[in-house]
Amino acid sequence: MSPTKFGVFYDFRNPAPWREPWDVRYRKIFEQIDWVESSTAFAEVSVSEHHFTDDGYTPSVLALATAIAARTSRVGIATNILQLPLHHPLRIAEDSLTVDALSGGRFRLGVAVGYRELEFEALGTTTKERGSRMEESLAILRLAFSGEAFSFEGKHWTIPEVVVRPGPVRPGGPPIWLGGTAPVAIERAARLADGFMASVNDEVVAYHAACARLDGADRKHAMRTAWILVDEDPERALAELGEHMLFQVNAYIDYGFLKMAPYTDAADLVRDGFYAFVDAAGAGAILDEAETAGVDEVHFFGMLPGEDVDSATRRLDYINTKVLGPRLV
Repeated sequence: MSPTKFGVFYDFRNPAPWREPWDVRYRKIFEQIDWVESSTAFAEVSVSEHHFTDDGYTPSVLALATAIAARTSRVGIATNILQLPLHHPLRIAEDSLTVDALSGGRFRLGVAVGYRELEFEALGTTTKERGSRMEESLAILRLAFSGEAFSFEGKHWTIPEVVVRPGPVRPGGPPIWLGGTAPVAIERAARLADGFMASVNDEVVAYHAACARLDGADRKHAMRTAWILVDEDPERALAELGEHMLFQVNAYIDYGFLKMAPYTDAADLVRDGFYAFVDAAGAGAILDEAETAGVDEVHFFGMLPGEDVDSATRRLDYINTKVLGPRLV
């Protein structure tokens, strides 16, 4: 298995140091998504979720997925990720099937358990329940995506007989992929998901091993969100993007996802492996490493938090023409 599909990842952040009016920022991002739709190598757009952040990390991935579906006709659309334990699974099922119908079957639901205590507390649950909520919600989604009437009795959800509409475009509804970094999350993905979303190659290797243990060869689909910034002049790009990189990583430290002190020097982020700054040849080598690990889909950042959209689009165009185009010939 090798990377044969490529996408662009969005979180719609609009942080204070570079903040534009919200409607302006959203319009510019959607104009870049229009460009992705017209590109030759990018085949998918993915959107990620968080809540209650000042930078506006989008809390409404399915609303955005709906908007993307309405203005595109070619690209696949995915959540990468939606924090499933924070939501009622029937509402996620209804909204997901709506996006899938609107997109003509181009939607993939990517979910994970989440980790940020504030989000769970504010939305009325706890991280202690996230594993069991995830398992029940996945079971409910599969039933809802069948298009048939069903009922459910569990620890967290009791559902009388219902049928969820709109019905599925494809048998079984949108594919459900799981993300995560912990061994238990990787094992859950091998057991229950149609595919796996990873941050690093080692997680993909572990996922394939778990699939082999569980005889899940038919579910061996894996993607990576690549912390790779590709530019014909990597040194210039590093100088231009340093403050945006610091904001991105330090936000994840503040969320509690990364357990370390905040960074003050962008060069240290490269040194510690958070980002790779490479030209086309260097990007090709990184994609070769992903192929060896068993990654079959790679998503690049549409832009870093607060980054100028036009400059980010130029970088994506370089990836499209100089990195991915030759690989897909």
